[in-house]
Parts: sequence; C-alpha cells; structure tokens
Amino acid sequence: MTLTSAQLDAVIAATRHIPEANFTAYRGGYPQEISTALIDAVFSIRAQYDSATPGRGVRNRVQAFRSANPGVINDLSALVELGTERVAQIMGQGKTGRRLKAGAVLEAAAGYVAIGVNSADDFHGLDSVTAKRIYTGVQGLGYVTFEYFTMLLGIPGVKVDVMIKRFITEALSTAGLESVNEQTVRQLVVEAHGATGLGEDLTYFEHAIWLSQSRPSDD
Repeated sequence: MTLTSAQLDAVIAATRHIPEANFTAYRGGYPQEISTALIDAVFSIRAQYDSATPGRGVRNRVQAFRSANPGVINDLSALVELGTERVAQIMGQGKTGRRLKAGAVLEAAAGYVAIGVNSADDFHGLDSVTAKRIYTGVQGLGYVTFEYFTMLLGIPGVKVDVMIKRFITEALSTAGLESVNEQTVRQLVVEAHGATGLGEDLTYFEHAIWLSQSRPSDD
C-alpha cells in the first residue's frame, strides 16, 4: 500500500498529543548482551512487558535472569548449555507457536552458534538476511520480534506490536481514514519520525508511541 500525505499528516498530528517526556523515556536495550536481547524479544510475544509487581512482567523477569546468569548474557553458547528448563524457571512457561518460548529461544541461539555467531559483536558483523532467516526459521518466531531483537541490540527500528498498531489505527480513524496493514504501519512510524525529528533516534520515537498506549500492570 502506498503511503499518502493524508495518512502521514494524521500520524504526525497524533504525535503532538504524546507527552514530551515520552521521547526521552527509552530505557535502552542490551547492545552488548545478545542472550538477554534474544530472551527479551521472544518472551515479549503476546505478554505483559512491564509490571509493578516484582517477579512479574517480562522486563522484571529479564532483569532477574541477567542477575542470576551474568556469564550467559553475551554468550549464546552458554545460553544453549544452560538449557530450556533453566530459562523457563525464571522466564516462565509462556508459549509461542504452540511451543515453549524458552525452547524457541534455545533453538534460535543454537542456530546462530552453528554459524559462528556467539556474541553481540558477532551478530553485528552478520548480514541482515542471514540474521533474519535464522530467527524467523524457528517455529513461533516472526519478523516483528526479529526487528525488536535487533532494536534491543542497538539497531534503530520499529516493533509493529499491538500498541503501535493501535496508535496508528486511532490516528488514522481520527482523520477519517481507514486502517492499514503492518508494513504501512511501520512505514508511517518511520516517516513520521523523519518528519518530526522527535526522539534521539527511531527507537526512541517508537518507544514514545508505545509508552503512550501502554500502562504497567501487576500481571
């Protein structure tokens, strides 16, 4: 679908209602922690990310995993050796594609290790087509969370999740425009960031949108 000026204008107008503080609120990813980034990306699938209750929510559990396994966070081989059960003990029994998320994490990690990618630096030296093929070749993992995985590793991008799609849909609806597909949602976020210059980079801009649609819970 070709992006129109009316659509872009609608999204830019909607960003004016986002609190200014949102555009500096991104907490950063894990540029030098490939295992942490992989776990965060996979466990974020259809899950509550933030929680006010310690031990609940993806982010809290990721921080617990990092603290418990400091030697694993930037070592995919060590993550594979740790095993599915140990990952699930901290991160939970959530599933994606009718399988444990912990199992998907370990399969993706093993796929990268098999081609010599063990650390964040190794990943940054890998071509994007191969990087995406390995991740999306795992049952239950797709291109949306692959981009989130790369964002967590410091590559600016857009995770087209329910929060981002809802923001764009509402912005378009307010302007009397129809909803669009995920590819156009992503393009609108990228173009709106370029037009407004808000946020340090695209990830900061995307996070500001996400934050405007998200509320922590005690799940």
